[in-house]
Amino acid sequence: MKPEKGFVEKLESSFLSARYWPQLDGLRTVSIAVVLVSHMSDPYIWGFLNGSMGVTLFFVISGFLITSLLIREERRRGHITILQFYTRRAFRILPLYYIALSTAAVGVFVFGLGEGPSDFAERLPLLATFNGDLASGGTFVHSWSLGIEEKFYIAWPFLMFAIPLIKRHRLATASVLLALASAAGYIEGARYFGIYTAILAGCVLGLTMHTPRGFKAVSRLARPRVAAVLIPIAVTAYILDPILPGGYESGNAHVLFSFSVVLLFPSVILATSPLAKVLSWKPFAFLGTRTYAIYLFHPFCIDVVGMVIPADQRNVGLAIARLLLAAALSFGVAEVLARAVEQPLIRMGKRLTSTPRHANASSPSPANEV
Repeated sequence: MKPEKGFVEKLESSFLSARYWPQLDGLRTVSIAVVLVSHMSDPYIWGFLNGSMGVTLFFVISGFLITSLLIREERRRGHITILQFYTRRAFRILPLYYIALSTAAVGVFVFGLGEGPSDFAERLPLLATFNGDLASGGTFVHSWSLGIEEKFYIAWPFLMFAIPLIKRHRLATASVLLALASAAGYIEGARYFGIYTAILAGCVLGLTMHTPRGFKAVSRLARPRVAAVLIPIAVTAYILDPILPGGYESGNAHVLFSFSVVLLFPSVILATSPLAKVLSWKPFAFLGTRTYAIYLFHPFCIDVVGMVIPADQRNVGLAIARLLLAAALSFGVAEVLARAVEQPLIRMGKRLTSTPRHANASSPSPANEV
């Protein structure tokens, strides 16, 4: 059956006028759940879960949202003020990050927790400058993903919105970068760049969906039968990741997982599928708004729970109790920090960078916090 005339145009209009996609916050909830469970240090119970794939999903979401935000700001204002973008990012990212890093430092230097003080002190300059991705393993190692994200936040707006030649060929440039990153994911010695495959996949989707021809092509992916094919592919990549040569460290399955997830996004954003409805469920989406704080502080909460119920459990009941306590504590800490620190400073950053509305408000910026 052919779609009714004008259906795609209506769908595009709805997409461009959307100010918030609760489904994406629902996806964040899925991501942080996978990460938290895989970090519980109960391998006999939860060892089958792959936390790195949860981070990969985060990366796809970030690439899509940041690109959509920048495109819509450019359309609304006629240009991008990169300094204002950086200011909003700083008020969003830095406060909680440095509170978490300070917590880790107090734990190591004052209470003797985690790695030895000398090892942590050696890594601290990298951690303090969002270069955890370049530091060796140890306390606060989970900040590696934020190092990847921050480099993207710094480079992407300048590369795509400030250089005239690239501005005229954004989608082509981003597609080439995505192809290079995808290839790098399989080349020994170049795999660091391969980590950016997921982010770049989200970026390419964001760029594509904000052009009429691109949106028309992408809208075809919102069909149920497309999702029925892509979901098994994503699940297969998730399962294969530890099995393939090199195991988790190789990232061999992340390229396939990234592409299958990004191709599923139209089903999540544009369709009224059961999956989209579940992800849009208010409690589920609300949890997604707290994932940044949960991600930063969940290792500390897991350590606290470990003082009551030891890790490395083989007892299913105790492992579930540990998980529930760690999840509840992580959410509690995140909620307090969101109300006391995160949300007030996000609002302050937006006030400092706010400008009068321009006439072209047909493409409002997404309200999902990135």
